[in-house]
Amino acid sequence: MPNYLQRKTGHDYTAPSAYLITVVTHDRQALLGSLVGGSASGAAIEATILGKQVIAAFYDIEKKVKEKTGCDVQVVQYQLMPDHFHGILYVRDELPKEWHLGRIISGWKGACSRAYTRDMNGSELTLLQGDVLKADVVQKSVLTLFEKGYNDRPLVRKGQLQGWIQYLRDNPRRLWLKRHQPDMLRKVYEFEAGAKGRRFTAVGNTFFVTYPEIAQVRCHRNLSEEEIQREVAHYLGLARNGVILVSPYISPAEKAVYEACYKEKLRMIRIVSRALDGKFVYPTGRDFDGCAAGFLLVLAPYVAGDEHTAAKRISRSQCLDMNDIAAELVRPLGEV
Repeated sequence: MPNYLQRKTGHDYTAPSAYLITVVTHDRQALLGSLVGGSASGAAIEATILGKQVIAAFYDIEKKVKEKTGCDVQVVQYQLMPDHFHGILYVRDELPKEWHLGRIISGWKGACSRAYTRDMNGSELTLLQGDVLKADVVQKSVLTLFEKGYNDRPLVRKGQLQGWIQYLRDNPRRLWLKRHQPDMLRKVYEFEAGAKGRRFTAVGNTFFVTYPEIAQVRCHRNLSEEEIQREVAHYLGLARNGVILVSPYISPAEKAVYEACYKEKLRMIRIVSRALDGKFVYPTGRDFDGCAAGFLLVLAPYVAGDEHTAAKRISRSQCLDMNDIAAELVRPLGEV
């Protein structure tokens, strides 16, 4: 399995940049907050006292870095979750070599662990009040709140920051859906499917691959608008008659088919180029919602760190490979 705590190779962690930081509580304990709200749209996280201290310590990074280095580091956004924390930091100035991002995050995590220790010791002392002998043995060492290390993603492309912010804001809704529709959003590793028995990371309705009629959506990239609409009508006809469509949905016509079928919540299998084998990685945007609603299965044939997921853009050879993978899932059509 890849190491998701590994830093980005070749990146200068003292250089000005924005970072999406994720830390996870030790043993994934739900210490930071609780999910509230009666629907996905009304979902929110209600912070515990410790969660509020974690948030305060995160904002305190700005003051502490300024005092120690004279450099500006800005908190752009955060999202507290029951068992983990996401935050976006914007390093505005070149940091001293000894004050790289890792040291900043380590200092913040240490402050959070000290707050956790104070809370735990305070709770024990309350329970043991009046019993001097037992109070003397209350743990004095600092407890560890978060797991060792952290996950970071440096900002590398235009529009990425706004995507991060939206992702963080959407986390409570996604958690609500995971808890209330667990079967559709359960991640299946090493999921075997297709004529060649390939293995995928799968999210969604995995029974789709066993359906007797599966058709591949494959359209030429250079079609006119009229030709695109004909392709959409053709594949909509199949899907409305119960055929499951499979494709990476890359070309303009394929994307139009995806949009039309998504609007009607027709069943689809989508092959994606990004890796889904990470702890914090799930299908994004409407793919996530489609999986939750039960009409979409997302299959990721690649894993984090391989040549496909490391590339910044999808290459022609990868497009062909993904289309070949889709073709392996096709099952003969009857009369529709």
